[in-house]
This record gives sequence, C-alpha cells and structure tokens, in this order.
Amino acid sequence: MKKVNNILFGLIFFSTLSFSEECEDTAQPDVKIEDGDIEISKNINLTFKEAISNEDELELKNVKVTSCKDSSVWALTAENAQIDGNNLTIQNTKLRVFDVPIFWLGEVSLNEDDSFNIPNLGVTDSNLDISYKFKTKSENSQFVLEPIYTNSSFGLSMNYGYDDGRNNFNFKSLAIDDENSSWVYDIDSVINLSDFVSFTLDYSDLSGNSLIQNYGYRYLDINRRSLDLKQSVGLAVTKNNRSFSIFSDNFLNIGALRPVSHSKDFITYDRFFTYSGWEIELNSEFAKFKNNTSQDLAMPYQIFDEVERYSRDINLYKKFEFNSFSYSSKFLVSTREYKVISSDDDLESNNFATQQVFSFQSDKSLKLGFIWSSFSDESNLPIIDSYPLNPSPESNISLNPWVGKDRATNSRKIFLFKSWKGKNLDFSVSTNLYEKYNFAQESMIFKKFYDKKPIFFSLNTKNKHLNFFAMGNYSTEKSDFMGLMAGARYTDDKTSLSLQKTNLIPSSFPLMPLDNYVLKFKRDFDSFKVFSRAQYSRDEKTMNENILGLEWEYDCLRLRLSMERARFFPFVDPDYAEVSYYDLIYLTNPKVKNNLSFEFELIGLTNILTPIDNIINNGLFN
Repeated sequence: MKKVNNILFGLIFFSTLSFSEECEDTAQPDVKIEDGDIEISKNINLTFKEAISNEDELELKNVKVTSCKDSSVWALTAENAQIDGNNLTIQNTKLRVFDVPIFWLGEVSLNEDDSFNIPNLGVTDSNLDISYKFKTKSENSQFVLEPIYTNSSFGLSMNYGYDDGRNNFNFKSLAIDDENSSWVYDIDSVINLSDFVSFTLDYSDLSGNSLIQNYGYRYLDINRRSLDLKQSVGLAVTKNNRSFSIFSDNFLNIGALRPVSHSKDFITYDRFFTYSGWEIELNSEFAKFKNNTSQDLAMPYQIFDEVERYSRDINLYKKFEFNSFSYSSKFLVSTREYKVISSDDDLESNNFATQQVFSFQSDKSLKLGFIWSSFSDESNLPIIDSYPLNPSPESNISLNPWVGKDRATNSRKIFLFKSWKGKNLDFSVSTNLYEKYNFAQESMIFKKFYDKKPIFFSLNTKNKHLNFFAMGNYSTEKSDFMGLMAGARYTDDKTSLSLQKTNLIPSSFPLMPLDNYVLKFKRDFDSFKVFSRAQYSRDEKTMNENILGLEWEYDCLRLRLSMERARFFPFVDPDYAEVSYYDLIYLTNPKVKNNLSFEFELIGLTNILTPIDNIINNGLFN
C-alpha cells in the first residue's frame, strides 16, 4: 500500500500547486482523474474509471482489482471504493471469473498485510467442501470465523489469536454436525503475569474421532495422523538463578496409543550458579504418573498403572584452556526413587557418572576422552517418560544418552570423536577404543543399539545440486547398520528429488525401529508441476503411502489434482485382539484409504493451496 500512499499524497500535493493561484478562494482543492491504475502490491493491480481526492481520502469509481496480466481470469469489480491512509475499502464487491459474476462479497477492506478472501471450494475424500472465512483484526489480535459444508454436514471453525509481544493466546475450535456432534478445540498460550512469573496453557480436547479422520487437517491444522492431543497446564517462576515450575501434562489418545502413555503431574526446582569456575546445576523433580493405555491391549513391555517418582540430579562442569589443547570435566550424580502404588513397592537407584575430554587441533575438533559410570541394574525400574536418543557421534559421548529420567548413563568407554566442517562437507565420527554397557538385563529392543562395537557417524554434503546425508551407527561386530538415516537429494531451479532410507528408533516411538524407504519428487514445467511422495516398508514389503499430484497454472488461476493411497491414519475404536501393537503405534491401518483432492486458487486473491514442499515432506493430508 506504500504506492497507494504515494499516489494519494501526489494527488493532494498537485491539487495545492495547480489550483491555489488560479482559483478563487471559494474553489475546491479536489483533483479528478479519469482512467487510472494503482499498484496495491507486487502482484495485484487496481484500475478505475474515475478518481477524486478529498483532503486525505481518495474516492474511486468503477473499480477493478486483479492479478491477471494476460487475461481476465478473475477480477473484483465494484462501483465505488475509498482509500484512506493504508486502508482500501471496496463497496458492493463482486467476484468475476472469466467475466462471469459468481459471488457477491459486499464490502471488502484491505491493507498491505491482508489478502482477499472468497469461498474455498474443493473435493476431498470424494466429497464437496465449501467454506468461507470472515476476518476481523485489531492491532494485536485477529479473529477468523469459517462456516463449513463438508461430507453432507455443516460445521463451524473459529480461530482467535492475540500477541502483544509479551503475551500470546491462541484458540482454535471446529465443530461438525455429524452423527457424533463432533467438536474439538485447541488452546496454546503463554501469559507473563510478571517479569518472572509465566502461565502456560497448551490444551486440546475433542469429541468424535471423525474430526481427526476427515476434517481436522483441513480446517483446524490438526495433524491427521496424530497419536494424541496434548493437555498441559503449568506455572513457572524464574528469578535470578532459580527456577520453579508446577505442571500437569496429559495426552488424549485418538483411537490408538502413545508408546510412552502416562499422564504426568510434576513439580521441578532448578538452581544454577558458578563456584570457582565450576558451573553447577541442581535439579529436583517430583512426579506422579498414571497409565493411559487400554487394559485390553497386550503391551510388549511392563506397564505400571500408577507410579510416583522423585529424582535429583547434580551436574558440575568446568573447561580449562591451554595453548595447544583444552580439557573439560563433567560430573553427574543422580538419584531415583519410585513408589509403585498397586504393589506398594519402593524402588530406588543411585548413579554416578563422569566425562573427561581432551580436545586437540586449532579448532578443538579432535576429542579423546572417557566416560565412567557406576553400574546398577535398572531393568526392574519402570520406563515411564523416557526413550533413548537416536544414535549419533554426539549421543555416543554424552552423559545423558536418554531423554527422560528413567535410565542412567550405564556405560564405561574410552572414545574418539572427530568433526570436519568445510565448504562442501560437514562430517563427524565417533568410535570407542574400549566400551562396556550395563543393558544386558533389559528386555527391550533398544538394547541392540549398545555393546555391538558401533561406529557413530554424521555426514552432510553442501554441493550446489546433488547432496548426500547420513546419520547413525555401524556395528563392526554384526557387520551391519544398527541405526541409519541416509539418502541423497538433487535440486535445481526446476527439479527436486530425494531418496531416503530410515532404520532408526524414532524419538516418539522408542520400542521398535522404523525401516523404510521414502521417495520425494517435484518437477516444474512451463505451465504445470508434477509432484509425488512414496513410502515403502521393508518389513511389511508394502507401500504404506503413495501420493501423486499435478498442479496447473494459467496466468492467475491455479488448479491442483492430488491422489493419496495411504495406510497412515488413526484407528477408530481399534480391535486390540485383531490389530498388532506395532500397527497401532505406527498407525499403519490394515485398511488402505484412498483420498482425492481437487482444489483451485485465484492467485493473489485466495492463497489457499498448501505449498507442494509441505505435501511431499509431510503427506497430502498431513
């Protein structure tokens, strides 16, 4: 709208110069222009038959707004419009496509941060989707109301956001008048009550699984393949070198389960300070856990219905700098106390671990060090909110190889670590000259990633077009990759192609490695684009997902036709006797779902299509 301001200022300035001397005192200082145009933004242009300035306002007659350059595929037309400051208001607006009026928009307001809005039309899951967004804005907030008609049902979506730079509050809600009268809402906010007290609310709930199955991905930005909705509320106090927080975390399962599936109510207290150059961190936490998993499901590991855990960690760290090398020292003391409510058992674990590292070379990229920890059998302790890190050179030399607090370091090793950072390559590798672990009694699959003489590696090339990437570990004992994420990608001005193999323990699914191939492809032609995504499971020897899409663009009209054949979507009321645990945690439904999506976008006007890169990375329906 800056050019609008410039034109408006020019008209007013011109009026004062051109008429002040020649006109009498009673003459009006207005300027009248016929057949003009104004560039609203880089892609949108406004033409008018007549314009009259009146002080700081510009009144337009017979207005036409479009982004079409070669033809009039679409245009907004109106008899009157006003420009006042940064705001353009068009009255009695009609949308014309190929010069045929198809929708009346009434009064439309636009500033340089806004875009026009018309009804969204599409075909998904073989059903017609129609919706229209009504927006209102203020300096710090925006409210969007979207009536919906989809799958022969009426619905309503609401979205309210507030952000003043210090506090933020976001509320989203979607209701569909289906057989379940489905309703879902999501609140995400951080409110700073004072300079050192903050309140956090991240809370979602729903009724009716169909919202996630069929609608949420489109109207509420909810991941269609979500395992859960988060329910978290808490208060945090941070002042000087102390932090105190009290939180309640829960996850609402949608037709399936989370592998780590406990609600958690907890209190934490942290202190940070420095003494004689030593950085010291004290962390205490008391947490109560409650199992959310269905009793009908046979799990491959022991589940504790209700557990209380008290944990305390003391971390000490200091780094010493010398001319040719540096030396760092870390110590970790941990205590864990569990109370299993059902059996009234008291379990405890006390651990000590240290890491001593010497760093050489000018960039300190060559490291030689050792990790020593006390060995205590933890196989009888619950695993409640923890999972092992994905294998990498950094995880191999860490005193905290787990996310969460249910397992200690439990390793003794002498290690080497080397990293390279160059113009065309980033590479790091780590191996152990000596290693011993204490995971022999663990019954879970993750233990195979330890004690197999692994070499950990991470690689990323930085070429202009063709690049390779890899991360994981290779077992010299097994002569096999025990964890791997590797692939190649090619990009140029018109083409994007990548092939990736994954055989890792994903952090969200700690109990079974994922072993598959993923292909992503996009190609730009002169007037259309082709894109695809495919995922193949090695274990099941089947295509879990296959997406193929075509996008055609003519002047300011964009059409997209996409098809998805997928087994990735949540189960609704699964039969635990018939469906395996692994199918549940991966959402690989035994039924194949075929989705068809036809959408169009009036470029510069509606801006509704999901970017193709998002589709090939995350899926057609997220």
